[in-house]
Amino acid sequence: MFLKKKYKQIRHWIEILHGRYLFHSKIAIPWDARTEGEMYIHIGRDCTFHTHHWLEAVELPENHGKIRREPKLIIGDRVSIGEFVHIGAAERIEIGDDTAIGGKTLITDHSHGSYNGEVQSSPEQPPLQRSITSRPVKIGARVWIGESVAILPGVTIGDGAIIGAHSVVTHDVPPAAIAAGCPARVIKRWSASACRWVSSNDDYV
Repeated sequence: MFLKKKYKQIRHWIEILHGRYLFHSKIAIPWDARTEGEMYIHIGRDCTFHTHHWLEAVELPENHGKIRREPKLIIGDRVSIGEFVHIGAAERIEIGDDTAIGGKTLITDHSHGSYNGEVQSSPEQPPLQRSITSRPVKIGARVWIGESVAILPGVTIGDGAIIGAHSVVTHDVPPAAIAAGCPARVIKRWSASACRWVSSNDDYV
């Protein structure tokens, strides 16, 4: 029991040293974590990171490589990130304070190709050869994201929202709402006057 406790203490301090090396801050980062573009990643205080997560801020060329856009991945204070979470920013992803992200979740602000608008990508072109498109993602404070959720480019999730497990979020979710499904729909909203979650219309969000 004593050795097990000592092992946990030593491992914790090694992870803190790892976090200090990567982000120059007192953050415990597991050794099996994957990070890319650390200079574009800001992590707040007292965050919790579980194993095998992947944080990336990808610098992509614009205008045929003449201008490079600096990506931003901003994680607030006291954010909890579960195991096998992948957060990929090519433009900007912002996660508010006290947000909890379940394991195996994907949060991305970019995609290979364009599938809306006037000019769209052809299925004849290999996916990795298609142009990278991006739209910022913003996740508010005190958001609870269940396991195996996908949050796609251009989405804003309001403060206090809840995203059900295995949901695919393609449109904005308002504050203090529960959304679930594929694509995610608002199924409940918080009523301050009733102090309870009340059923919502089945409109897409």
